[in-house]
Amino acid sequence: MAKNRIFILGLISIAIFFQSCLKDEETYSLAIGTTKLIEGNRYYFDIDDNEKMLPNDTSSIQDYKAIDGQRAFIYFSLLDKKISGYDYNAKVIHIENILTKNIIPLTEETTDSIGDDRINITNMWLGGEHLNIEFQLMGTLSSQKPHMVNLVQKQMATNNNIDEYLELEFRHNAHNDPPNQLRNGIVSFRLKNINTNNYKGIKIRANTIYDGIKYYTINFTHNPQIIKKNKGILNRQIN
Repeated sequence: MAKNRIFILGLISIAIFFQSCLKDEETYSLAIGTTKLIEGNRYYFDIDDNEKMLPNDTSSIQDYKAIDGQRAFIYFSLLDKKISGYDYNAKVIHIENILTKNIIPLTEETTDSIGDDRINITNMWLGGEHLNIEFQLMGTLSSQKPHMVNLVQKQMATNNNIDEYLELEFRHNAHNDPPNQLRNGIVSFRLKNINTNNYKGIKIRANTIYDGIKYYTINFTHNPQIIKKNKGILNRQIN
């Protein structure tokens, strides 16, 4: 099993389309979306409100490597020219990839590597065929102590799902990193690879930092997106 790990620096907060300042003289907007490859090196962003953005001016991000299905924060300013088939024509100023993972089965063989260290869910929402989770964990700034987070589905026991919710567990492996400081992060989990038919929503178990085991629910039918505001480039490093 591939172990995608995450090392968090500083505070993370996200926004769906907000205005702020990248430089004193330059305004920009921020969106969250999924990278979609077209052909060759061409790509667009599937924004979480089911609209498409074409990065028509990428002069500021020439070294960005587009990966199909990668979730990202997109800092942009709109261009005046309308492009057929797209809701937004944009100059992209900056892109920051979001840790993007599949929901995986939890088996007897993978329990130890998945871990169950303490972690808080501070916000979650559905968007772009993903379940997006903001979280808090305890750790240090050492790059030698990377953390791993996963969303897992138990395979070791029968699911007695009387509430008609898909039951998952948000798991954290701190890899023995000392719990010296509170760290924040965000991760997007793909939903299209699991069966969500006939479920009202998702129920998630988490072993929280302060309150032990807690359960969080999110419904498929009613999911108002939470808008937050922040200034400047988000301070983080995601591997």
